Amino acid sequence: MANYRGIYINLDRSSARRISMQAQFEKFGVTGLYTRLAAIDGSKIARRPGTAITAGEEGAFRSHTEAIREASLHVGPLHVLEDDALLSSATQTVISEAIASGLLDRFDILFTDTFVAPDLGMLKVLAHALQKSRTRKSDRATLADLQLFDISRQKFSCLTSYVVSPKAIPRLTSLLDAELKIGPRMPVDLYLRQCAQAGKLTAGLLAPFVTSFDLSELGQSTIAAGVEAAKRSVLVLAVLRYIFFVDRDVAAAKACLDSALAGAARSSTDETPLVLQALEFILSDEFREF
Repeated sequence: MANYRGIYINLDRSSARRISMQAQFEKFGVTGLYTRLAAIDGSKIARRPGTAITAGEEGAFRSHTEAIREASLHVGPLHVLEDDALLSSATQTVISEAIASGLLDRFDILFTDTFVAPDLGMLKVLAHALQKSRTRKSDRATLADLQLFDISRQKFSCLTSYVVSPKAIPRLTSLLDAELKIGPRMPVDLYLRQCAQAGKLTAGLLAPFVTSFDLSELGQSTIAAGVEAAKRSVLVLAVLRYIFFVDRDVAAAKACLDSALAGAARSSTDETPLVLQALEFILSDEFREF
């Protein structure tokens, strides 16, 4: 029996995503673990004049707040998913093992994937974790095949998939409600990051990622639709995040990256190949800090 329950956040109008999520639950045999939470449509709520975030972002803020509040009605950890999440054969196993090992006694929120900042140090540890996982003996990853990182002081973002510790639920709902009371000043993921960096909550990350997102959904987000989501920088960093997924499709990632960079201006100097060569070595296991 699983030692957690799950919620996926889904707008009423996003029926295709709802069908996709239900198909994944059936595929991985976890249908009984997850229930749907009707997302709050930011375009249909009364908003404060001059609110700093978009209607979609406020809807997401309120939806995640309600998901965590709903968890207080039950006993045990909660796995929160957005409706563009991709599960893997390892998702349930890893979450169950993480809970059983006491990781939620250490962290208020445990991410199973997150946005990857283009920081060399972060990329190196994620690349190392991915390389280490390739030596696993079974086809399905377990907690022992992953590495745990404390990202409380890191620039994390995106709330596609995360597990909430029962002990943290009252504090999280209090923090989120306080921000909603004055009018959200930033999207919910960045607000939780701010709280973590201020020492108000702790955040952990397991890598490689046992969840991810559908690459085909890029540019079609119900929060950041249109031009913003199609910007090259967003697409490139999204692909960078996706390649650390245990069930990544490398060919699809390359096609997406090639498409994102098609027509992009390339500024190259005589030093560019040298810089790239040095970075390749720094990201390898042979590099030693000193």
